[in-house]
Amino acid sequence: MYRGVKPPNQGMRGLVDRMLASQLERILAIPGRRFYRQFETACQDVKATQLSVMREILDYAADTEIGRQHGFAAIRSYRDFQDALPIRDYEDFRPWVDRHANGEENVLFPGKPLMYNRSSGTTAQPKLLPVTPHAFERTIQNRSKLWLYNLMRHHPGIYAGKALALVSPAVEGHTPDGTPYGSLSGLVYSNIPSFMKSVYPEPEDTILIRDYLTKLYTLLRFSLGCDITCIFTGNPATVVNMATRADAWKELIIRDIHDGTLRADLHLDPGIRQQCEARLQPDPERAAQLEALVEEHGRLRPVHYWPRLALIHTWKHGNCRLVLPQLEPWFGDVPTVDFGYIASELTATDVILPHNDGSVLQVSNAFYEFSREEDGDNPDRRFYMAHEVEVGESYFIHITTFSGLYRYDMNDVVEVMERFGQAPVLRFLYKGKGITSLQGEKLSEAQLIDAMGRAERDTGTAFGFFVGWADPEASRYDLYVEFPFPTDHQDRARFAGAVDKSLAEVNVEYEAKRSSSRLKPPRVIPLVSDAFDRYRDLRLAEGALSGQLKWLHLSGTAADRRRMAQLAARDLEPAEPPRR
Repeated sequence: MYRGVKPPNQGMRGLVDRMLASQLERILAIPGRRFYRQFETACQDVKATQLSVMREILDYAADTEIGRQHGFAAIRSYRDFQDALPIRDYEDFRPWVDRHANGEENVLFPGKPLMYNRSSGTTAQPKLLPVTPHAFERTIQNRSKLWLYNLMRHHPGIYAGKALALVSPAVEGHTPDGTPYGSLSGLVYSNIPSFMKSVYPEPEDTILIRDYLTKLYTLLRFSLGCDITCIFTGNPATVVNMATRADAWKELIIRDIHDGTLRADLHLDPGIRQQCEARLQPDPERAAQLEALVEEHGRLRPVHYWPRLALIHTWKHGNCRLVLPQLEPWFGDVPTVDFGYIASELTATDVILPHNDGSVLQVSNAFYEFSREEDGDNPDRRFYMAHEVEVGESYFIHITTFSGLYRYDMNDVVEVMERFGQAPVLRFLYKGKGITSLQGEKLSEAQLIDAMGRAERDTGTAFGFFVGWADPEASRYDLYVEFPFPTDHQDRARFAGAVDKSLAEVNVEYEAKRSSSRLKPPRVIPLVSDAFDRYRDLRLAEGALSGQLKWLHLSGTAADRRRMAQLAARDLEPAEPPRR
């Protein structure tokens, strides 16, 4: 449709790649159907499938240090497995992972890892999550064929144009023994066939750009010159940010499209700049189209410049659901489909069911155990296999993988929505550590999110980014809130009161502790107007990955308190509700 971005390759290989890319959906359907049939078969007898996976993992790691320590070779049943291995979190595994990172082999798994998937996690020290060569070949390499095939079944035409995706680099550094660490999504991207890379408008090395705003501008420079029909990125806040930045930078982007250039003041590696500029050519016609849209609508919005956009694939649950309403003013009624339950440790679901935004547990990729949410860390809690969980119930999930995690506590709460064969269809709810208890109230992140939404409806005071912090010294919850419109002290006091009232309605222990004054009323601390952008910059500076940026809306960590204190509006007083 637009002529300002040249095809990536000009030779015979490039011609072949472009021909294949034009038939992408038909080509992906060939292996996709086969993987889908295999998946359906695995879901018909989930108990047998899961026990087979458990046995395969134990045999694979039997001659490692952890395998010998826990007697993997002698385990004959799920009961043996439970008796032999305790539930562990990442900090329990960190000493073993560190030994691998320092060059030891056969500690958690045979040999050494292919790479480490680095995750910002919820602690100050990043997690290095091993990806073994066996796990990559066994569970990751062909995963995209099943995933994309299923998306195309429900959303035909999503690859009629170009795809916009924000992917982190596969290699961001190396451990002491030289093993790379970075983003698993980047590794997967680097391993896809060259003809599939032709679907993306930007050069491949764009993912290597370190500076976030430089990378975003470069992606938008290429994307606004193309016909984008699908968007893939984990966090909807990233999608909103792309749209708002494109509007803010519209004059610069339109000028670059008109002239066939890329801003000279961008801090780009010379090699990446050369690769980018080789793909550009002047496109006055597209620039005129964009200028006309600005003239007609007053701003530049994707709903106008990408009229064939068919899908936004992003996370929709947990704290991401609060951002989703911000998509509509920019994208109109473009369908959004949840990314599924994907974590740094594992891609746990594959087949997306768009009618309820649930995704089916990938029962062949790992061994899964579940414990009921209400049982918490009770040492006597019962664990359930995947075929035993009940529809409508919420569970903590624990995983055993081909990459050295055994009965690993994900600290995630998931809801079972329905079944696909015998496999559970899951929806992520929230992180388990998003639960605080100053006086025994056991307040959950989900309850705070709900209370904030009720307060917005009851008071008419809109809010954006926020974090609640549990202050043990003051026995009070501080609500750090970014308000999109000006508020005064009374507005914020009313808002704090509405949150307080809603929390008491949804949590009987909170109401009891507030009534007895064991809990003081919450107070609202306003944040600066660009608090989320600054928060993102803080987290990226700390080593978080832009494509995996996560945060808790309810926290008690000193690190979160320090971050929020840096973002608080200095010239405004905190507000708390009047006494009851």
